[in-house]
Amino acid sequence: MRRLRAIMAFIRHQEWVDEPKWEAEDERALTGFLGSLTGKKLGLILLNLTLRQNASAVEKNADSLAEACGYAKGFRGCVATIESLCSPKQNSPILDSRDGADEPAVD
Repeated sequence: MRRLRAIMAFIRHQEWVDEPKWEAEDERALTGFLGSLTGKKLGLILLNLTLRQNASAVEKNADSLAEACGYAKGFRGCVATIESLCSPKQNSPILDSRDGADEPAVD
């Protein structure tokens, strides 16, 4: 019965929306934003959150390890999707977030 309720809850929340077409203008705008000071800050925040999710996941007990690792993997996948919407020639705010700065990328 529990499994059936879980299936019903999952199906109920599967409403698709019309996905807009991602244009070259959108790509340039996102790339420009992620290259700005605010975008670089966002990149560092996303990097730290990704690292925290990874660290938290591997510290879980065996009962919740798979769920925590799945969440961490999904979180990283979401960040990678955002990065994939940028121009391919741009540096990733996560992979190259320091831009030669002396401060550490991660606290």
